[in-house]
Amino acid sequence: MRNNPALHLPEPHRSPTDGWLGTRELPGYRAGNIVARLGDLPEVDPDHLYFDLLLLDAGGRVEDSHSGPCRALARPSSLDERSRFVRMVAELVRHAPDDERGLSAVGQALAFIRERGVEPDRLVVAAQLLDAACSESAVVASLEHLLGLSLGAEEAPRTMCDVVVELARRSGFGALDADGPQAPAADFDSRVRCINSSGLAVQVSYVVRTMGKTRARHYLRKVTDFELVPKPDMFGV
Repeated sequence: MRNNPALHLPEPHRSPTDGWLGTRELPGYRAGNIVARLGDLPEVDPDHLYFDLLLLDAGGRVEDSHSGPCRALARPSSLDERSRFVRMVAELVRHAPDDERGLSAVGQALAFIRERGVEPDRLVVAAQLLDAACSESAVVASLEHLLGLSLGAEEAPRTMCDVVVELARRSGFGALDADGPQAPAADFDSRVRCINSSGLAVQVSYVVRTMGKTRARHYLRKVTDFELVPKPDMFGV
């Protein structure tokens, strides 16, 4: 399925806590246990807005944070640019925090976003930084979410069926770079059916395990022709 910017798909089910925060001038957005928000601190940076990314615990209290001047947003930036920024960052980082390390592992990616902004090509680079720093399960969750947003909840598993078959043929159900015997044909067919009948999360997990978490997003971007990063038209912002 080719990437069609005119295609508008319904947004998958969101967490009941998701939603807009703050004001129109200084918006924030909560995605799961992540809050991205803008502030105005001219004593810190007179020319740019200030950015906070908060990690909340189960009770809604701040567990960790990342903050700093947002050089991607000059003070005269439009209200739409501000809303788009916090929504894209919150959606990109939604699955990234680590239970033990919090936001510390993703600081490089967040600093890059504050400097460079949320245009799709910049988010592709930020996603690569996140994938390198995050756990395998976080990469799986992010890719599953973005495949659903890009292709739709019904089409995403169907598209992934072909991806799984082709990757299994290339890898023999091992890591892609590993040498070893190929699975027998009967075993191959049954294992492919097992993966493809188990849902999108299992399909994505198979790709991440086979390609490695730092290469999986690039591979899926190539075979699906979707960028697999948040884009404003996914959310109507």
